[in-house]
Amino acid sequence: MVQLFLGLAVIAAVITVIITVIAIGIASLPIILGIGAIWLVIHLIRKANKEKQERLEKTEEEQRLKEAQFKYQQEKQESYYKEMIDLGGYSLNLFELLPKGLEKVEKYLDQAEVDFSAGAFAPFWDSIEKATNSLSYFVEGTQLIEEYSSKYAKLIGEYEGISPQFPLLKQSIEKLGVGTATAKRMDSIVRSAQCNYHFASIYEQRKTNQILIAGFTNLADALREMTWTISDSIADLATSVGETGLMINESMSMTQSQIGNIADDFTKEVLEREKREKKALEMLDNIQRDRRPLL
Repeated sequence: MVQLFLGLAVIAAVITVIITVIAIGIASLPIILGIGAIWLVIHLIRKANKEKQERLEKTEEEQRLKEAQFKYQQEKQESYYKEMIDLGGYSLNLFELLPKGLEKVEKYLDQAEVDFSAGAFAPFWDSIEKATNSLSYFVEGTQLIEEYSSKYAKLIGEYEGISPQFPLLKQSIEKLGVGTATAKRMDSIVRSAQCNYHFASIYEQRKTNQILIAGFTNLADALREMTWTISDSIADLATSVGETGLMINESMSMTQSQIGNIADDFTKEVLEREKREKKALEMLDNIQRDRRPLL
């Protein structure tokens, strides 16, 4: 009986506690809900701030990538422009040297004619070898200019702005045909010498002498191939320079206002180029006018 009473008492106490807890909970429910709402708001704010920070960091990263890409493209374009300027400078420098080389050839041929008249066999072929080597330099020079012109044309296709002017014109390159006439003069002098037994004997001893410039195996090959080699190299160069000029003209298809911003630079560049080009052309004209009659 006592145990039963104790059991009922415990149950009653538990029920009382539960009812009390429920009563307290119901009374505290607004507070609990308020705390929960505050926590939820704080959580949402933190989440929003985090997402905002992530978006900001992503935007900044994208901006950095865009700036890096823009800088890379800008530097690449600047490198294209600089390379075109360098190639143009190399080409003009070589073009200025070509007439000077032809003048040396003409002097060697003048000396060869003197040696031929005097019957100086060995000195004659010495002069011919020197003239041949100098003409070989002429060939190499025209081939290098063509190489530079071809590279220049490729860069024009890559460059997004107005390309700088290539410093040589097709008409100027065609003036180099003076070199072909010089080669024909040498060929005529050599042919006359080969018709003379004594000169021909010395030639047979020296025809296998190596020529300093690549492209010809020896003196005999150089003498045999020089004229058409020069003619072909000039023709190829004139074609290349002409095509480069057309590409430059196409790249300059833009509004007048855009051209006006760089007009002064172009004018200065063109005037300087024309001055140097004109001087080289005058030298070529002088060589042509002073040429001796072919033997």
